[in-house]
Amino acid sequence: MPLVKKRVTVSAGATSDQILAGTTYEYVNPNTRLVVAAADATGTYGASTNLNFTVNNTEVSKDALVSKEVTGEAFGWNNTGYVMNDFVTTGSVRNRPVITFTNTGGSSSTIDVAIFIS
Repeated sequence: MPLVKKRVTVSAGATSDQILAGTTYEYVNPNTRLVVAAADATGTYGASTNLNFTVNNTEVSKDALVSKEVTGEAFGWNNTGYVMNDFVTTGSVRNRPVITFTNTGGSSSTIDVAIFIS
């Protein structure tokens, strides 16, 4: 089962690139399960980075606050403390999941993100 895992830095007031852009999973088939986990790995947690997740025209998450990554706690899609969405695509056409992070704070944030695809 595929996994896309990245660490992204989001500048103050900016939005990240689409996380799955340029990967094999930029488009997925119907009945594909997407589990999105994210954590703010910034040294000083500012509670200022939000997840936005859409699939085609369906808004799955809008401005969902990313939690702080806990030291010593494993990060991954199977750690329910970090899972932000567990979604199954529908329809009869290929789907485009778009996952971005927006930093509303005054300094950069570092986000760990893992997307499990099955």
